[in-house]
Parts: sequence; C-alpha cells; structure tokens
Amino acid sequence: MNRKMLVRSGDVVLIALIAFFAWGKYQNRAPSVQPSEFEANVDLQPLRNLAIQDVGRIKSFDSFARGRMRTIAGPYDVDGHEPVYAYLDLMLDPAKYQNKDIIYVKRAIRPDLARAMEQSNIDPNDIKEFVKTGLMAPGMYWLQPMQNQLSKLEQDVIRTQKFVNMINWAMGTADAHRLSSNFAIIPSPTGNDKTPWLTGEQLWGMGFMQDGHDHGQANMGVPGLDPKLGAELTADWNKLVETWRAQDPAGASAAIASLANNLKLVNPELYPDVSKLNLESWYFKMKAFVWVWVVYALAAIPLIMFIAYRMNGALKLGIGMLVIAFGLHTLALGMRWYISGRIPNANMFEAVLASVWFGVLGSFVLEYLVRKTNMKGLFYFGSAICAMIAMMCQQFMPTVLRSDIDNVMPVLDDIWLYIHTNMIIWSYALIGIAAIIALLYLRYRLGGGDPSAARIGGAGSLILDGSTPKGDRFLIDERGSAGKVLDAATMVILELAFVTLWTGLVMGAIWADHSWGRPWGWDPKEVFALCTFVIFIILVHVRFKVRDKGLWTAILAVVGCAVMLFNWIVINFKISGLHSYA
Repeated sequence: MNRKMLVRSGDVVLIALIAFFAWGKYQNRAPSVQPSEFEANVDLQPLRNLAIQDVGRIKSFDSFARGRMRTIAGPYDVDGHEPVYAYLDLMLDPAKYQNKDIIYVKRAIRPDLARAMEQSNIDPNDIKEFVKTGLMAPGMYWLQPMQNQLSKLEQDVIRTQKFVNMINWAMGTADAHRLSSNFAIIPSPTGNDKTPWLTGEQLWGMGFMQDGHDHGQANMGVPGLDPKLGAELTADWNKLVETWRAQDPAGASAAIASLANNLKLVNPELYPDVSKLNLESWYFKMKAFVWVWVVYALAAIPLIMFIAYRMNGALKLGIGMLVIAFGLHTLALGMRWYISGRIPNANMFEAVLASVWFGVLGSFVLEYLVRKTNMKGLFYFGSAICAMIAMMCQQFMPTVLRSDIDNVMPVLDDIWLYIHTNMIIWSYALIGIAAIIALLYLRYRLGGGDPSAARIGGAGSLILDGSTPKGDRFLIDERGSAGKVLDAATMVILELAFVTLWTGLVMGAIWADHSWGRPWGWDPKEVFALCTFVIFIILVHVRFKVRDKGLWTAILAVVGCAVMLFNWIVINFKISGLHSYA
C-alpha cells in the first residue's frame, strides 16, 4: 500500500513550524520576578489549603485566589506573585499596586487605549510594552483621556463593550475592600452547608484592614461563636496584618498557621475534608494538567510514522505514549469530578476536556475492532491530534477557557444535562477525528494518490470487511489503496458522529423542555447544532450521487468540522443566547 505520499519533506517542515510556534507561545510569558526575602520565606501553605465559600461552593483558598487573580491579570501573575500571596498583598497593602501593571486588557482595544495613553503623555516605551502584554496600572485607568476612551468603547455594544466590562471587572476585583468582602473564610458557627460563611469584615468589623494596631475587634454579635475563640481569631488576624506589613516572614507564618487552625474550630462538623482541599490546591498547582497536550503530541509522532511506513515498533511506542497521555487525562478529569462533586462537563473548559477524553476512549474501542485491518493506527492518531489541539487551547487561552471549578446553575442541574452534553461533546470529538483523517486523505490526493474510494456501506460493514469474504478485501490487502483505507476510516467515524450528534440533539430538546418549558426555541446554539447535523445528512447521502466519493466525503468532513467549531467557538463567545458566554 503506497502510504509514503502521506508524509513528505514539506510536511515535516510544516510540523516543525507548528511545534516551533507552540513552543514560542509557551515561552512568551511575562518574565519571572525574583521574590522578595519576605515572599520567599513566608509559609503560605496553611492558607492555600484553607476553605473559603465562593458563590455557594466551598473551595480551597488557593483555587479561589487563582480565579480572582486571573480576572485581574489574565494569563499573567499579578506583579509576578503567586496567587495566594498576591491576593493577601493586594488586600493588605493596596497602595503599592497603583502604579504597577497588573490589569489585563484584551488585544482588540489595546490600540484605542494606547492612543489615550499618548494623550496623557505616558512614556512611549511603556505604551509599547502595554500593546505587547496588555497590562496596565490601576492608576492609569483613572486618567481623564483613558476614561473618555473607555466610555466611547463602552457604547459599542457589539464589538467592544464586553472588553471594557472586563477591565471594569478587573479593577473592581483588585479593589482591597472587594477582596475583603469576598474573604469568606469563617464557617457559620451554628449554620449548615447552605448557610453563608462570614467574611473578615463581618467578624472583625469594617476596620479590620486599616493601619494602626486596632485592626479588628472580636464581634460578639456573631450567634454561636465562642467569645474566646473569636478573640483568638481576632488576635491571629491582627498579628497577620502587622507582620505582613512589617515584612516579617516568621511572624506572618506563625499567624497564618494559628489562624488556619482556629478557623477549623469554629464549626468542625461543617468544615470540609482537608485532604480534599489539599487535592484541589495540588490540582491547580499542576496547572489543571493542560500540559498533557505535550504527551499527546509525542504519541502522535510515532503513530504517523506507523501510518506512513508501517513500522510496528513505532506503533507500539505511539500506543504506549497514548496510554500515558490518556491516563493523565483521566486523572485530571477524575480529580475535577471528585473535587466538584459532579460530572465535569458544566463549562467550556470541562466540555473541551471531556470531549477529547471521549474521543480517545472511543479510539481504543475502534482500534480493537479494526486491529486486523489496514485502518489500524488511524483512530489512535486522529484522537491524539484532537486531544493535543484541545489541550493546547486550554493552556494557551486561559482567559477564554478558564479552569475554575464552579457550581451548576440550578435551572440547568438536571440529569438530561449530563446525557445531552456528553452525547454532543462525544459527537464533536468524533467530528474532529474524522476531519483529521479526512485531511490525511486530502493530503494523499494532493500528492497524486489514487482517487478510488471505499464501497458504499455502513460503519459496521467497513469494520468487518477484513474478516469476511463479502465485499472488497482492501482493508487487509497490503497492496490495497491507501486512499480507500483513509476513506473507509473517515466513513466509520462520520457515521458514528452522525448517530451521536442526532441523539444529542434529541436529548437536548428533552433537557430544554425540562429546564425552560419548551423543546426548541431557535436559540443560536440550537440552530447551528442543527446546521451541523444537516451537513452530515448531506455527507452521508452524497456518496450515492457523486463520482469522486472519497474526495467529496473528505471535503464535507472538513466543512462539517468547521461548522461544528463555529458553533462551539463563535456562537458560545460572540453571539448572545441561552447557551453562550457572550
């Protein structure tokens, strides 16, 4: 079988350029800042694993702080500090951040704001750096030319208002009093798991962050709180504020440890499992495992070598790397499930993560079924590439695909959410895998490959073709056309995608009827999901009419993937609707 048309020197150069771009993107981060002696020596670990209530969910303070700092600084660290330190420092010593570049601005409006900076006589080098990184100082936000420009941009509801809203939200989040009002680390002394937790302001009073020695006074009005414990908590907090501002690492570490221990005594029955909080902190310390795309990329290299050159050693190596990547992927998904207490498919980050997980899992099943045919290795490769791309997006687009773990909105908390969403995202993974294999077919044809295609038939007949005397024998004949094999593999995936997408649409209608009281509402997401399905209706039937069946199948597979991505990306983030984040 002539597979060498699949890989040529130009392809190797293209892959090398993509790898170089990915590595450059990874390296293009804000330079690390050397921590001060205080930051390097203060022990924040007890605080990282502290429980905090955020929008009805109990999470580790480390997880909470990461989310808040991401809102402020986007993909960067706040002034080079790790999130927990940055949160406390912004809250306890906000003045020093007024002229530090910590507020993240989206690329779309940077040129407009750069012109406002020029009007304010900002140093040209600082403006150039702002355009490059998107970071500006909070003090710059209040300059009159900047306020005028932001007001103008805010009036454009379609194109720029949301970017201005993100700046406003970042400024609000960075405010010391906003940070303190969200600092809900004190369990309700007499409440249950649905009772709001207390903030420092509620327990110690509104002056608990002010200068001087009287940072807080024990609030004896908190029902059920032991006065002695309240006094100890107040003393711990006062000591933390004083030692933090004095840059005393030993004193601050002792205050943090004592505060963390005493907080667990407020309501021991209500306080969450510390091991779970530790696991959540570790999960985010591991960057939510989005770096696993590197392992998937390493798996794809020997797999494409096997597809092109039939090197059995390369196949074994590729499968081994894929198993490692899938194992880490499964660990990441399982940890989110355990930490959140629900199936992890409730936001875009989780949907992307779960989608490609289903895709890789399905590839193991399909590869077992086609292990004696020439399709062997194609499904492994397609799923590895899809998983790699998806997890690259998660790593390099952290402000779009946020890894925060949140609760599901009550109106959406329905069993049909998990059924519908899992079927849809599984179909999307299959569509992506089909497009990868279709691109291999198109590359084969571009290199002068045979235009012959697989015979018309269902996915099952193609899978079984190599083990039955019926039909063509191209799937097990080494002299068979690579084009036929690629076309057959594309059809296997496409027909599975057709079934899962249709099932997902039906389940979505049932879920919509449960949640909103109507099965169909012509929401943009619903409409484009239907459009995607129509593309695949055309694809499945076009083979009966066209002469060059393989070519048109491959083209429509890529078009169908493009429509799916439009539905998943543009509809979700650019067009307002029930399903969108716009």
